[in-house]
Amino acid sequence: MRILPPKIWRNKDTHYALSASVCEKCGNVIFPARASCNKCGSFKVKLVKLSGKGTLLSFTKSHQIRTGYEKESPVYFGLIRLDEGIEILAPLVDVDDDPKDGSRVEATIRRLRVDSSNGLIEYGTKFRLIENE
Repeated sequence: MRILPPKIWRNKDTHYALSASVCEKCGNVIFPARASCNKCGSFKVKLVKLSGKGTLLSFTKSHQIRTGYEKESPVYFGLIRLDEGIEILAPLVDVDDDPKDGSRVEATIRRLRVDSSNGLIEYGTKFRLIENE
C-alpha cells in the first residue's frame, strides 16, 4: 500500500496524539474530533488533547496476519475506555501473555506500515499495558 507524505502531513495531529472535540454547549466529548457536536449539532466545539491513558475492557487475539507480518503473530486488539470516558478499539503492543480485562493501558507511537515502493514509514497510535498503576 502506498504511503502519501502529504496525507501524513495533513493528519499529523491525529496520528501522533489523541485529540477529541468537546462541545461548549452540552459538554459532549466527540472522538475523533469533529467540527460539530454529534449530540446537539452545535458548532461551538473546542479541540482538546486526551490523556492517552485508559482501561482495557476486553481484547481479542488474532493469528490471521497479512503476508510479510508473520513474525508479529499473534496480534491483539483491545476495547479501551479512555480516562475521558471514550471507548475505542485499538491495537495492543508489547503483549507477551493474554492481558487481563481491567488492566491499565497507555497510548504509544509505533510503526504502522512501510511503503515497499519508496521505503516511507507511517507511524500511528497503539496501546501498551502499564505495569504499575
